[in-house]
Amino acid sequence: MARYWTPPENPGPAKRILIEVLSVLSRVLPAAYFAIVCLGFWKSFVQTGKWTSLLWMVSEGFIILLLVFRRESRRISRHPWDWIVALGGCLTVLLVRPATTAIAPEFLGVAIQVLGTVFEIYAKVFLGRSFGIVAADRGIVVGGPYRIVRHPIYLGYFVTHVGFLLANWSPRNIILYIVVYFFQISRILSEERILSEDAAYREYRGRVRFRLIPGVF
Repeated sequence: MARYWTPPENPGPAKRILIEVLSVLSRVLPAAYFAIVCLGFWKSFVQTGKWTSLLWMVSEGFIILLLVFRRESRRISRHPWDWIVALGGCLTVLLVRPATTAIAPEFLGVAIQVLGTVFEIYAKVFLGRSFGIVAADRGIVVGGPYRIVRHPIYLGYFVTHVGFLLANWSPRNIILYIVVYFFQISRILSEERILSEDAAYREYRGRVRFRLIPGVF
C-alpha cells in the first residue's frame, strides 16, 4: 500500500463528488469533536471559575476555525498507525483529571499553563490553514514560532501539561501523560516523514534542528 494519498489531478464526476464528501466529513467530524471539548471547558469554567479552562476553550475553539478553512492536502498518510496516533493524542489527554496533590505552588502551575496555552495559540495562528490532525502536507510554515522548533504547537501543549501536572500530581495523570507523549512523539515522526517529501521542508529541517524541545529533541 502507498505511504500516502494524493488527490487525482482530473477525477471523474463520481470520484470528484466522493472526494468532496470526504473533504467535508474530514472537517466537520473533527470540528464537532473539538466543539464538544470546548463545551467541557466552558462547563469547567462555570463550575470552578478557573480562567485556565476559559483559555483552553479559546485555544481548542480556534482549532474549529482552522479545520473549517484549512487547505486541501497535497498528500496525506494512508498508514493506519499514523491515524491511530493522531486520534490517540487527541483523545487520551481528555482522561487527565484534577488532583488534590500539588508539587509546586498553585500560582506557578497556573502561570506555566497560561504561558503554554498562549504559545499554542500563537503557533496555531502561524500554522493557519496548514493545520490538520493526521499527518499530511498542506504547505510548509517556517516563520514565527517555527523558527524555534519544528513543532511549536506540540511544545505549547507540552508546557501546558507540565504546568497542569505540577498542580495536579497523581499516578493516574503521570501514566496518562506518558501515553499522551508516546502518541504525540509518534505523530511528530509521522508528520515529518510526510513533510520530508518536500525539498522546502528538508531545507527548513536543516535550519531548525530541534523538533519539540530546544536543545533536547
